[in-house]
Amino acid sequence: MPTSRFLRVWLLWSALYTALAVAGPNGLLGRPVWPVASQHLFQARAWLGVDIEVVDEVGVEVDRLPVEPRLDVTPYFENRPVRDPRENALVSNLAVAARLGDGSLVPAQEVWGIRGRTPDAGAMVCFVGFPPGPAFLLMPLVPLLGGFLATQWIGAVLAGLGVAAVDALATGLWDRLGLGEDPVVMNQTMLLAGAGTVWLWVVMDGGTFLFAQTVGCVALAVALLAAARGRVFIAGLAFGLAITSRPAMLGALPFWLGLSGVAGLRNIERLRRLAALFVGPAVLGGTALLLNHLRFGSLWDFGYRFMILPPFLRERWVEHGQLSWHHLWRNVQAVLLNPPVTLHDEAGGLVFPFLVSDPVGMGLLFVTPASVLLVLAVRAVGTRERWILATCWLSLLLCWAPGLLYYNTGWVQWGGRFLLDGWPMWMLLAGLGLSRTPRRLAWLLVGLSVLCNFWAVVLVIARVWPGCCS
Repeated sequence: MPTSRFLRVWLLWSALYTALAVAGPNGLLGRPVWPVASQHLFQARAWLGVDIEVVDEVGVEVDRLPVEPRLDVTPYFENRPVRDPRENALVSNLAVAARLGDGSLVPAQEVWGIRGRTPDAGAMVCFVGFPPGPAFLLMPLVPLLGGFLATQWIGAVLAGLGVAAVDALATGLWDRLGLGEDPVVMNQTMLLAGAGTVWLWVVMDGGTFLFAQTVGCVALAVALLAAARGRVFIAGLAFGLAITSRPAMLGALPFWLGLSGVAGLRNIERLRRLAALFVGPAVLGGTALLLNHLRFGSLWDFGYRFMILPPFLRERWVEHGQLSWHHLWRNVQAVLLNPPVTLHDEAGGLVFPFLVSDPVGMGLLFVTPASVLLVLAVRAVGTRERWILATCWLSLLLCWAPGLLYYNTGWVQWGGRFLLDGWPMWMLLAGLGLSRTPRRLAWLLVGLSVLCNFWAVVLVIARVWPGCCS
């Protein structure tokens, strides 16, 4: 693929996503201030020990509170003046721990149930209870951009990069399968990736959960593209960022390795390429596990158990755990089969916006009808082509599996955002299906997918959803 197309695609979608972010629920319209309350941004500031600026009602700095570099983000929540009501939503699900007299940490939400043990006064500690990948990305940008840094516009620019990477990756995949470059199919796949999935709704938000999804998806797309082009160090670094943003993306390992070409190398060359590939995941992944140990005393605890959760979710967690086969059927129904929900007034009549997603999610075939074309992406001519498709399919299913076993589908959402963990493979397989579909039917399915997700964006910008269903 020419570099000029890559840049055009990146700029086009970045501009669109930035405009949506400005108009979106956490944008500038109506309130000319970017909210800067992403937990990942606070985490990056805490690692660097960035001072807290105290401002008056008109935004003039009146005091500065020094902060030493630290693992927790407590000072930023104890001393930060809340200037924008949107910040309350952006910092939901903070991990809050109570430090007992013996120094141990217990979830603050449960501390009152521990008889005979009460936390010391002022011993509540705030942590970011999510994998640290997005904070890794933001940390070098904090001193560089200062107050201009906001996850809304950063996410928009990254999202455009993600679409460009998927577009380039699809072209390379079809070349490996001997299909050649069909400009119509290339544009259909690009349009589907950019506007035909919940990606269009996710990237405009900039909040803690959805920004992590954006970073993870973009990093995975870049990792796959770099692996396919032999840029093994970049591929490893990007893959490390992906798995430390969304651990479920570790499921993409078979496809990532397959694209890297290590299987076709001799022993010494293979070892060198594998070493270059895995230095990024080892360093970033190892750092993430070390941070877990330093904060929570366990390599595998990202702080989820300390999050403040609604009672029904905490009961589900306590009874069946974070990942369980018990959650599978409910999640399959929610993110694959659920139909849209109609809204009615007290008299039973339909009211605007008429159709919305169920709060737990909406079925994939309603959100992205073009996904039916995945069934056409199973045929290959030769052994090499079969291995490419097999590893792509395997990686997609492995990335989707943790979300389908998770205790929560991702509350109040348009479709199932956890399906984005396999977004690059999903788009590649759907694009392959488009190439094997009559052109008019392919355009119809892509058009319906875009219209469905554009409807979600309109509802969010108009502030009539998800508030109507939460």
